[in-house]
Amino acid sequence: MLGMIIVSALLIGATLGVLGAGGAILTMPALLFFTAMDEKTAVAHSLVIVGLIALAGWVLNSVRNPGNFSWRLFGIFALTSLPGAAMGAIAGTRLPGGVQLTLLVTIMFISAYKMLGKKQNVADRHSSLPVLLPAGFGTGAMTGLVGVGGGFLMVPALHLLAGLPLKSATVTSLGLIVLNTAVAILALSVSQEQIEWDLPVLIIMAAGGVAGTLGAVLISHKISPARLKKGFAMCLIVIASVLIGTRLLAA
Repeated sequence: MLGMIIVSALLIGATLGVLGAGGAILTMPALLFFTAMDEKTAVAHSLVIVGLIALAGWVLNSVRNPGNFSWRLFGIFALTSLPGAAMGAIAGTRLPGGVQLTLLVTIMFISAYKMLGKKQNVADRHSSLPVLLPAGFGTGAMTGLVGVGGGFLMVPALHLLAGLPLKSATVTSLGLIVLNTAVAILALSVSQEQIEWDLPVLIIMAAGGVAGTLGAVLISHKISPARLKKGFAMCLIVIASVLIGTRLLAA
């Protein structure tokens, strides 16, 4: 099991480092498959792990390409994603674990569908607040509710709706994930009873994820984002299907 946890962490970090999205959605399944955690404990651990991995990717990307981060769109998205993350975390404490897992599986299928979809051309456009603000809230709410980063929505929103170049959208997405997970963890610590933290799992997954992120960013010029997205999408479909069979239908 330890080996699978390490492999999962490396994959999560690598995907987040290259795409700025997607990898975090594997954290919850990895915790459910390879540890004895229940859904709510896994959500709390996932938020910490995802936040630390995204922080490493954000810092490294910002150092290597300091001009890619968009503070303006970061601020616009954060206006609604932060309260969304807090509200999602609080709502998650009141939902049955099965409902959270169902939402996670649904998000995994949607994410896979978006990754396998046709590439869209980005026109030169200005950010649309009526579109970006609700997208920010929804992304933040999902982060707090089921412990995912939400980058699979952030990157398309920043790239396709606001016209931000893909590399800039990736780095900006990582910064937003850091902020959203931090707010969600704070909301959980205030609204939920004492969380039983598994420090070895946190350390192993966070360290493995950071290593995966650093390695992926350093060799990102040799990695095909298109192939990575397709392979990762198929991985999501398989894992979501296994979750349905082993957790939801078996309940």
